[in-house]
Amino acid sequence: MKGASCLSVMALMVPFSAHAQETAAATAPESDNASNDQAIIVTGSRIERRSVDTLEPTIVVGSDLVESRGFTNLGDALSTIPAFGPSANNPVGGQSGSFGSGQTFIDFFGLGSQRTLTLVNSRRFVSSNTTSIFGPVAAGSQVDLNTIPTLAVDRIETVAVGGAPIYGSDAIAGTVNILLKQKFDGVKFSGQTGISDQGDAATYRLGVMAGTQFGGGRGNIVGAFEWNRAEGLTYSDRKRTAAGLYYASPSSSDFPYAQELISDRRIPILSEYGAPTSADIIPGFGYDFYDAAGNTLVFNKNGELMPLDFGERHGVVNSSGGNGFSLVPVSNLLSPTERYLGYVHADYELTDTIKLVADFNYAHSKGTELRSQPVYNTWLFGDAGDPSGNLIIPLSNPFLSDSARATIASQLPAGQDFFYLGRANTDLISGQGSTTVELYRITGGLQGDLYVGDRNFRWEVIGNFGRSKTRGSSRELVQQNFENALAGCPTGAADSPIATVSATCAPFNPFGNQNGPEVANYITTIAHPTALNKEWVVTADVTGDLFNIWGGPVSFALGYEHRNEKAAFDPGAFFYGIPDPTDPTADRGQYGRSIPIDPVNGSYNTDEVFGELQIPLVSPDMDVPFLYSAELHGAGRYVDHSLAGGDFTWTAGGKISFLPDIGIRGNFTRSIRSPAVTELFNPTSSIFTTADDPCDARFIDAGPNPANRAANCAAAGLPANFTSDIVDFTTRGSLSGNTGLENETADSWTLGVIFTPTFLRNLALSVDWVNIDLKNAIVSLDAEQTLEACYDATSFPSAACAQIDRDANGQVSFIRTGYVNAASYKYAGLIADLTWTASTPYLGADSAIQLKASYQYIDKLEQRVGSGDLSTYRGSIGYSKHQATWSAAYMNGPFGAFAQVQYIGKAKVDPDASSDTYQYPTRDAVAFVSGSLSYDINDQYTFRLNVDNILNTKAPYPAPAGGGLVTYWDGIMGRYWKVGVTAKF
Repeated sequence: MKGASCLSVMALMVPFSAHAQETAAATAPESDNASNDQAIIVTGSRIERRSVDTLEPTIVVGSDLVESRGFTNLGDALSTIPAFGPSANNPVGGQSGSFGSGQTFIDFFGLGSQRTLTLVNSRRFVSSNTTSIFGPVAAGSQVDLNTIPTLAVDRIETVAVGGAPIYGSDAIAGTVNILLKQKFDGVKFSGQTGISDQGDAATYRLGVMAGTQFGGGRGNIVGAFEWNRAEGLTYSDRKRTAAGLYYASPSSSDFPYAQELISDRRIPILSEYGAPTSADIIPGFGYDFYDAAGNTLVFNKNGELMPLDFGERHGVVNSSGGNGFSLVPVSNLLSPTERYLGYVHADYELTDTIKLVADFNYAHSKGTELRSQPVYNTWLFGDAGDPSGNLIIPLSNPFLSDSARATIASQLPAGQDFFYLGRANTDLISGQGSTTVELYRITGGLQGDLYVGDRNFRWEVIGNFGRSKTRGSSRELVQQNFENALAGCPTGAADSPIATVSATCAPFNPFGNQNGPEVANYITTIAHPTALNKEWVVTADVTGDLFNIWGGPVSFALGYEHRNEKAAFDPGAFFYGIPDPTDPTADRGQYGRSIPIDPVNGSYNTDEVFGELQIPLVSPDMDVPFLYSAELHGAGRYVDHSLAGGDFTWTAGGKISFLPDIGIRGNFTRSIRSPAVTELFNPTSSIFTTADDPCDARFIDAGPNPANRAANCAAAGLPANFTSDIVDFTTRGSLSGNTGLENETADSWTLGVIFTPTFLRNLALSVDWVNIDLKNAIVSLDAEQTLEACYDATSFPSAACAQIDRDANGQVSFIRTGYVNAASYKYAGLIADLTWTASTPYLGADSAIQLKASYQYIDKLEQRVGSGDLSTYRGSIGYSKHQATWSAAYMNGPFGAFAQVQYIGKAKVDPDASSDTYQYPTRDAVAFVSGSLSYDINDQYTFRLNVDNILNTKAPYPAPAGGGLVTYWDGIMGRYWKVGVTAKF
């Protein structure tokens, strides 16, 4: 086409690499523009083509956006693209303690972060996701974007749907290709610091990038190093989160909604300093201790009794106001992080046709959870005497004040010399769980040109090895030492066999907040779970033109890839628990209060062959009436998975233009996602469970299709009046991974229009409809879901039925729960991208502007597990039907200005809820405006001022109640300032 390239017009203000693959030629100079007609390799294809000719919807985030917004994390940059939902995990909000604090994983189209394939320089990157059911996100090979240095980024290409035949498993929703600089001459220093309007949440970044040629121009090397540090916040640090907004049961039966919005949420049945009762129960049920005015008494921080103000009651647990326990002080808002990141690329021309290439990535990052909920002792979590139940306190406890003892003793039943105490143990565990990631990745090999006659074929053989070790650290309560300290450190009491911070017993005062650090140090240990991921990939491919036909050369790519994924998780001694020395197969005991966690260890490998073909049917120079150009494109990959078996993934589509200015593109794609190591190899753990058996006479007429359920139960040989024991009595079962899992499969299609008018130079508009139908999705089912997935299936017996054992009487004798292929997801929506760049001499002799816009309309986003109820996410918080981003940039000589608006449409707490469920069910649309100013002091130094949320727009009320902490983060944080300087030599 003669119109401007969709991607190249974006590049006028972007340091824009001319190639996406490591097979690429030299990067264009930062001041140059990529040629409109230059053939390049773009994400989603291994065949060289102009960037406008992508078959799938493609949106590019350039390094200019990263600089203009002052982003220090690439997840923040991708969040400006409407098609990316809220990050599956990031430093905002409550964290996973020692299992993933501060990590950032992205989610394309809201289909799950495990279904977005993230590449670096067009190659796979080792995952840092924890290989455990307790990991921060769903099981998968997600890439932590905290491990990528922003200073080295050239651009990020995002491709919807079609990456699976080109790159393999995981690209069901799409592919994100982070392209780092491969050419750079000179040295560049960068420094930036930021602070919020409220003087907190400071950020710091220092970086250096250097590059040069050597060996008479045959060799090239570029390297970057970056240090980032970000301070954290708690819920108490922002008015909206400190307000304690929460949906709770109504205070009055006359209230018209099932969920009432309350402020200053309190839990009066819990106490930070101790809530005494005369019976094993919670406060408010007639077994409290009272003052002369009839007020329930609890302990204050000094260990004296004080009246409990229940506030306005909203059900048994929650209240609005009063002086009950508040979760605000123990809730994490933003995790502090610190990162050391490195990147090196080198290449050397061994001959005129063979090049040696290598990349090296290094990351050391740490994220910390500032606050987390404490360890509780309350009747809600067990009977008195159980580890998490109420404490049993004798009246003789030496820490009990004389006045408190007298009050309690006077109200105890005759002959009772003890009382019960519920407590939120905030003085023992303060949070501070952290996750440290140590990662390195090496790729290297040969690339070259092979000339056969007058044809040139590009080939490469590349090896890729990555290793990521994630080590958690968290302070955990050791139950045996807790009991010793509570008992006053009796002589001869045995300490727990696991080492604690201090081996010296210190008596624990359960009244108020009067314990010194020596108590917490004796009662707690530092737990260190560790996850290790390793990835080996070897790729060999060749590309070129096979022959010419009437429309031009027929291009192809052909290759082979071998991949090995290995992952292990070691929970550490504390989380592993206490083994039975007489029976290694018996259930383990607990050092603390969490269930024992099993190690995970597994690996799989794939052998994959792939091919790609581009056939030009009509070219512009053929002068075909009413037809400007047309081409067909096809790609296929066969994946032989060592456990999940073989699957073929493919793309077929094409493009057609009736006019030079307008093109139509579309494709059909079959994508797959292979099971992850956690899903395959999570060890089998014994459980005892109850469940509503669908074949029980009490439930046979329920379900989405009662007739179908009854027919399936009859086919299983169960009578219509069957009574199932599992409904009322626990039945043995197991929770485990499943080596019999199959690949997830998705059938998708896209159809779009590209508009690059010749009459308006450097304008590019693309509008595409995307439809994704994911079946056979892997989910973890509990016992009841497993039974429903079997007996409510439209095809009986389904795969879930093999997880259920029944005895001769039809009773469930054993049920295997865990991962199965039993869910479906559907997405349908429209995505659009607009870029226009123009010189503006009327605004300055050397001036230019660039306008960009991205938009997403969600028509469908839904999930169904087995044959259960359909869950709708379209229009929910984080997945508004309408989302858009607009930006404008202006350059005039040394001066530059940038502004960006992020629009988030109206959303609901729960689209499936009835109109009388929630008070304030809807969040209003909101727009956040950010921008920057830059000035080139001279040819070497540039100064930049960035402001996020310039207008200090607040999050729509009452977020984050009902969700939205990540979605509306700019409005929660408030206005944020950054200043930076770069120096080039």
